[in-house]
Amino acid sequence: MTTNTRLAVIEQQLKQNDIDHKEIKSLICDINDKLDQVFVTKSEFDPIKKVVYGLVAAILLAFVGAIINLTGLK
Repeated sequence: MTTNTRLAVIEQQLKQNDIDHKEIKSLICDINDKLDQVFVTKSEFDPIKKVVYGLVAAILLAFVGAIINLTGLK
């Protein structure tokens, strides 16, 4: 392989690398946009978590109350 051919191959690889780099950056930007739109942040999830924990606590309290009522402990 001559020097000119090697330089041509290297130039072609550099051009392809530049194209690939731009494509990867575009894909990363798309992923970041989707993450911002689809997923729930911690601050948005906090009120829902409190409601769910409250409902679970109420259900467990009712269950324990029913067990105590069945066993006759007062």
